[in-house]
Amino acid sequence: MRKIYLSGPITGVDVNEYHAKFERAEEFYKAAGFEVVNPVRISDEILAKNPDAKYEDFMKADLEALKGCSHIAMLDGWEKSNGARIEREEATLSGMQLCYFKVPEDYQDS
Repeated sequence: MRKIYLSGPITGVDVNEYHAKFERAEEFYKAAGFEVVNPVRISDEILAKNPDAKYEDFMKADLEALKGCSHIAMLDGWEKSNGARIEREEATLSGMQLCYFKVPEDYQDS
C-alpha cells in the first residue's frame, strides 16, 4: 500500500496559501502513484458539518486518517506547526516512511 498523508502548517496561515501548498503536494504525490490523504479536505468536510469545530476536532480526525497511511509527507514549514509535529511523531512511532516536500521557488501554477 502506498498511501501518503500530507502534513504541514494550516493554523495561522492564509487560507489561499495553505490550500495551494497542499494541492501542489497532492498533485505531486498522486502523479508518483500514491493515494493521498489531504488534511485540508478533511478540515473542509468538518467545517461544512460543524462551523464551530475546534482545533481538537481537526486533530482527532487528522490523526485517525494518518493511521491508515504508509507514508507521511512533511510540507515546507512543518517545523513551526504544533499539529504537524504531533503528526510526525505519531508517524515515526508507527514506523511510517517520512518524506519531505518543498514547492520550488520558481513553481508556476498551470
